[in-house]
Amino acid sequence: MSLDDDAIEELDLVLGQTHHLLGEAGDELAQRLVQAAKLTLRRDGGYFHPMPGDNWRSDTYEAVFEVTPSLVPEFTSEIVDRIWSKLEQVLRQHGRQDVFGVVVEPTVPPLPEVAADWRARAEQPPVPLPGNQARRERADGGYPVSDGLTFGSRAEIVVYELLVELQRACSRHRAIAMMPLPAAKLRDAGVRTPDFVVLGNGRAVVIEVDGPHHYGTTRKADDADRDRHWDRCGVHTVRIGAHHTDEPAALKELLREELDRWLFQTR
Repeated sequence: MSLDDDAIEELDLVLGQTHHLLGEAGDELAQRLVQAAKLTLRRDGGYFHPMPGDNWRSDTYEAVFEVTPSLVPEFTSEIVDRIWSKLEQVLRQHGRQDVFGVVVEPTVPPLPEVAADWRARAEQPPVPLPGNQARRERADGGYPVSDGLTFGSRAEIVVYELLVELQRACSRHRAIAMMPLPAAKLRDAGVRTPDFVVLGNGRAVVIEVDGPHHYGTTRKADDADRDRHWDRCGVHTVRIGAHHTDEPAALKELLREELDRWLFQTR
């Protein structure tokens, strides 16, 4: 059976037969890569003489594997040679002796769809992407924002800015990262949103900024229960009274000490 250049279904069957032969050879990696590819044939600009001594000549072709860009590096020259050894057999049995090799190319993503009024739409402010950061506060609106992050109170903004100052003062080898109001699923407490999670040295610490309402007996018990769930994860909770934000210099030093204790001290 002769195989046409644009025979999409037949070329896919060629891939399937190649996949089968690789499986018989126990080459599972090459099989997986063939399974993820689309096969096409195209002229490569060369010529060959099917009949030696005859003046007649024909175009030569190459087999093209189109794969997602992330897969291209996996097609090493060794793997391509193993795939070609089986693909060549299949192509020749389909009458395609004019195919002389295989190349791997990334698929080209489709062009984006745009409306006729794309200029007017470009002038509109971007719609914020949904996220888990400060979910309740974003939904309610009216909460303070800094660096594109939403905070539950002005006191949290002060703590964040002090953490940023400490972050800038850190060396690259003692870097920290802050996550304000992240959503976290705890084992026995559902989804919780701590005021801050700070990462550093492969460790984490939770920082809670407590307003006056945290000093009631019932709320203290709730806070202790919440801290216990984090302790079970091996993460300590540092609680800071909101009134400490009135003295930023002292609070900055307190934050420095707590981060050193829970992120960088030898345990």
